[in-house]
Amino acid sequence: MIVKIILKKLKGHLSEEEEILFEKWLAEDDENLSTFQRLTNLQGKSKELREIDHLDPQKAWEIIQRELHTNKSNRRPIISYAKLMRYAAIFVGVVGLSLLYRSFYMEKQVEIAPDPTAIRLELGNGETRILSQSGAMEIVTKDGDVLGSKADGVVDYSQNNIDEDEVEVYNTLHIPNGKMFKIVLSDGTTVNLNAGSTLEYPIKFIKGQHRKVTLIGEAFFDVKKDENSPFIVTSRSLDIRVLGTKFNVTSYPEDTDQKTVLVEGSVSLYKSGRDYDKDDSILLTPGDMGSWEGTDKKISVKQVDTELYTSWMQGKLVLKGMKFKDIEKRLERHYGVTIQNKNKELEDRVFTATFDVETIEEVLNTFVSETSFDYVIENDQITILE
Repeated sequence: MIVKIILKKLKGHLSEEEEILFEKWLAEDDENLSTFQRLTNLQGKSKELREIDHLDPQKAWEIIQRELHTNKSNRRPIISYAKLMRYAAIFVGVVGLSLLYRSFYMEKQVEIAPDPTAIRLELGNGETRILSQSGAMEIVTKDGDVLGSKADGVVDYSQNNIDEDEVEVYNTLHIPNGKMFKIVLSDGTTVNLNAGSTLEYPIKFIKGQHRKVTLIGEAFFDVKKDENSPFIVTSRSLDIRVLGTKFNVTSYPEDTDQKTVLVEGSVSLYKSGRDYDKDDSILLTPGDMGSWEGTDKKISVKQVDTELYTSWMQGKLVLKGMKFKDIEKRLERHYGVTIQNKNKELEDRVFTATFDVETIEEVLNTFVSETSFDYVIENDQITILE
């Protein structure tokens, strides 16, 4: 498998999943990077890559080592590039498959370069993991500590083997636009993260102490009850304190206000940075939405249909009485696209709609049917024309 990926990389045609596998192999060892760079430099010397299946792997490795050493020393190739590529591909296949086995079956992940379209997990020691939405693996540090496991679309810390300590070690999970993910914290609390969101959390809560996490974006929390350890979500200017309950928090950086919608149980809202004071906090009951107004710096409460604020977990996009300039951001996050709106008259138009399985083009055409405008889609870039 890795043989084909290396060859395709040299030709410049990799899918997103193949690119992730290639980066994993590349980052496993400095010699991999050095080898690939030298192969890249020699690429222009051959018109095509021949079949490699009939070569003996051990012989191929001996020849390619001798050739790469000679090429590095005096820059004079002693065998043809086509042969070199056959040997290189065989060696990369043998060693690469071994590395992939160690990486995926023995759970030894490696660091790779940041990718804005990838789900990234930052460990407390500075290591970074790239998580796919499918497949299963264990999350292991370089020291061999098992932090958790990942199944399809879920990271689970509830069964980790980390000893409790007086100092909490935090991980940070980054979800890009166009994707969603779920995390199970060490106490069994589940958090569904919406597109464009980030959650910072300890790999293990310390018994008897507050369970604290920090959210940027949107998430639905189902908190395990523990009366001795309140669960606190810090979201920009607001702290949300619970013992055990279900609620949704929306707090994207571009939003002027922060919304907390309570589905079950009770939560207390108060300004972040302050110690909790029952008399100086706002208590929500099921069906309440507490909004922190950034301009007025006040918390307002009203009854809402909670489904409007939680249906995103089923892939729905609910827009109710929303200006198009705000809808643009929702579309960017939901579909993983970038929108440039040159039609300024459209920005303040108000729309109400619900989308489920529609493509981004079908969604835009729905708005066009209400207010005529033209747009162009190029890859993930959408331009709404004047």
